[in-house]
Amino acid sequence: MPVIAMRVSSAEPVEGAENLRYYTFESPGQGALHIVANTTNVYQVGDVAGVALVGTRLPGLEIKPRKVFGLPSAGMACGPVDAPLDTDLSEQFDADRPERPWTVTIQVTVDAAYAEDAGALALKKARSEGTVVEAAPAQG
Repeated sequence: MPVIAMRVSSAEPVEGAENLRYYTFESPGQGALHIVANTTNVYQVGDVAGVALVGTRLPGLEIKPRKVFGLPSAGMACGPVDAPLDTDLSEQFDADRPERPWTVTIQVTVDAAYAEDAGALALKKARSEGTVVEAAPAQG
């Protein structure tokens, strides 16, 4: 799902949470979305912001519907924008990149007398911590 330019149609403080606001964002293509947001960016009625829709993937997270202080929240306000409503802003907010292969090296420290023992102990330790490991020859 994309990040879309949407207009703030209402903004209210969240009772019992001084750093949260409850917004309604609207656009012709999306209708109305209710979002609880922190006060990093404070929007006024009429402002246009990039809104990550439910299902949008951003670096380190996927947007999911949730309740915050009992209020339904269906998206994430990403920041103010100067764009027409319903503009797809995914590239600007680095959203929904296609998956690609990555090689990740995980370093595990173990105490052992020999490299062969260290390799086996490292695999055992990593697997016990829930890490999926492909075995490779130990190097000393």
